[in-house]
Amino acid sequence: MKLIKRSLTLLICIFCVSMWIGAQAAFSAMSNYDLEHKINELNERLEKAGESGKLGEWLDCVTLSGAIELDYSYTDPRDVEDKNSDSSSDLNIGAAELGLEVCFHEYVTGNFILKGENLDDDDRVFWDEATITIQKEGFPLYFVGGKRGQPFGVFESHLISDTITQDCYEIAKTGATVGFVPGILGLDISATVYRGDTLIEHLDEAEVGAEVVIPDNDDVSSFIANITMEPAEGLLLSAYWDSEPGNDERNETLGGTVHYEFWKVTLDAEYIGATKREKIVGKEHKESAWFAAAAFQVIDPLEIAVRYGTFNDDIDGDQDGHLESRYSVGASYALFEKDDFATTLMLEYRRSNYENEAGVTVEDTVNEVFAKLAIEF
Repeated sequence: MKLIKRSLTLLICIFCVSMWIGAQAAFSAMSNYDLEHKINELNERLEKAGESGKLGEWLDCVTLSGAIELDYSYTDPRDVEDKNSDSSSDLNIGAAELGLEVCFHEYVTGNFILKGENLDDDDRVFWDEATITIQKEGFPLYFVGGKRGQPFGVFESHLISDTITQDCYEIAKTGATVGFVPGILGLDISATVYRGDTLIEHLDEAEVGAEVVIPDNDDVSSFIANITMEPAEGLLLSAYWDSEPGNDERNETLGGTVHYEFWKVTLDAEYIGATKREKIVGKEHKESAWFAAAAFQVIDPLEIAVRYGTFNDDIDGDQDGHLESRYSVGASYALFEKDDFATTLMLEYRRSNYENEAGVTVEDTVNEVFAKLAIEF
């Protein structure tokens, strides 16, 4: 497996360099002779590096990872606003990932994840993560800069679908983080800056019924503060605060997570809610979401999990189509495992309950079934 990974890594590196040379050729109208000369020069350098042993040393600093997920989903009804709508189903490559972790220096690491989602629908391929980490072992300060899921929310999930807190509050954006790890109680204290109003936009796109104002702001003036600690073995506590600029007032959000592992059981609970929102017609709607989940390792390859979550739109009365609660039950089974390779089959049933105005006949429940076959290495 290690040999396969090193070979794949080398091929990917050669491919990326070749693509770069091709791009340079296109932009500078390079002749065929010049292009061939460049490729030959690259091959010679690779051969010399291999003979000297430097290529092997460099490949030892590279870790390759990846995943391919085949997803099936069934939804009934397909339209919550139409009680008479029929069901729908889908079969798709839910995700395909290729990741590289490169140790450029003993203090500097780069992480790159190229990802494709719903490839049958739109062939959307993008950089899911591209970060630079500067950290010296034993030194309490560190820096992480680049695109990633920023340190607001933990979103621990043992099921196929995302948690309700991730649906509403994930911040996947380019940012810069400075952290402090004093080396006691697993403490990790960090501050992050990023651009724009990502949390508010994501909350609006989640279509759970949140009433928010989308600001017109693209400055680097959004902040996250995060503190994580491990006061006892198996117990992880996190608290985080986010502040984004609005048109008149800032939007502020606070959250916390408890993660506990003992014997064959894993328990998770997370709450995230607004502490300050821009007013709509003179009123603040301080929405919130939370979930609680448990997972049990029945036998080595089989795990079962349950989860319950709610969303509160902070609006008086019932509103059609606003999410109220959601619960899931599922299982995962490791079909094959060897070294860093695993093939896993997952199943999940999820039921979502929606608010329903009195006298209105729209559907107030949605039943979903998910199945996933995933390979990871």
